[in-house]
Amino acid sequence: MMLLSRLLRAAISLLVIVTLVFVALRATGDPILAMFNPDDYTKEALDAFRRQYGYTGTIFEQYLSYIANVVQGHFGVSSMSSRDALSVVLERVPATLQLVGWSALIMFSVGIPLGSIAALNAGGRLDRLVMAGSTAGFALPNFVLGLALILLFSVFLHWLPSNGSGTWQHLVMPVLTIGLAKAAIFTRFVRSAVLDALKLSCVTSARARGLEESQIFVRHVIPNAMLPLVTIAPLLVGAMVSAGSVVESVFGWPGIGRLIVDSVAQRDLAVLQVIIMLVAALMILTNLIVDLAYSRLDPRTALARSH
Repeated sequence: MMLLSRLLRAAISLLVIVTLVFVALRATGDPILAMFNPDDYTKEALDAFRRQYGYTGTIFEQYLSYIANVVQGHFGVSSMSSRDALSVVLERVPATLQLVGWSALIMFSVGIPLGSIAALNAGGRLDRLVMAGSTAGFALPNFVLGLALILLFSVFLHWLPSNGSGTWQHLVMPVLTIGLAKAAIFTRFVRSAVLDALKLSCVTSARARGLEESQIFVRHVIPNAMLPLVTIAPLLVGAMVSAGSVVESVFGWPGIGRLIVDSVAQRDLAVLQVIIMLVAALMILTNLIVDLAYSRLDPRTALARSH
């Protein structure tokens, strides 16, 4: 029953997001006039384009038609390529998944050890150094870090290509740009979670029993620090998709982020709607999985909801 309720809330959330995006995109004006110069086309030709891309009738009529088509698996036609919008987006998904997957690995590999070291040395020089680096990484815009990496590895050292795709060399700089930026944020959350875990009574009792600090950290600190990290980590991974809009444009990476920029420039509403719908569905599904995982990791939350 609880799972069914969560699935229903997820479906309602997705419908609300799709509705808001649909209205917002069309509230900016007639997309046909934005895509085609009215001086170069007759009124009959523009009306034909409206029928082709589903922009006839009022916004409410267009919305009902769009929802009916989505339910049947039809997501509209891309005005940039005159192809099915869903297929245009799906062919970019593997490149984005590759970028996000490796970036997430960098985030965890850097954030977990640095955050733990900072917490175990709270107030010391090492802690201040890690937090200063984390603050700098958080404040530095992605495109600035990306351009700095291009100057270092492409212009001066000639080690890596500055843009494009196809080899692991093309992947290094975009992964570092996104991964290090999110690692700066994740480090602070890890530090906070470990500090809170170190204050728990179970840690104090373990020290009183004479356990070594390494054993205490593995047996008591890590399991208790996992709970808040399970909540924030998927959200940061999801945010990598939006960060990819800038990073993929800087490095010419053929993923969803670059497609968003191109779709906005060309006013390709069908593709934009599919992208936003997929990202929203991913975030909603992630939150659902985190919610279920939280109940498993901390049975007290599930018990509290049952009362």
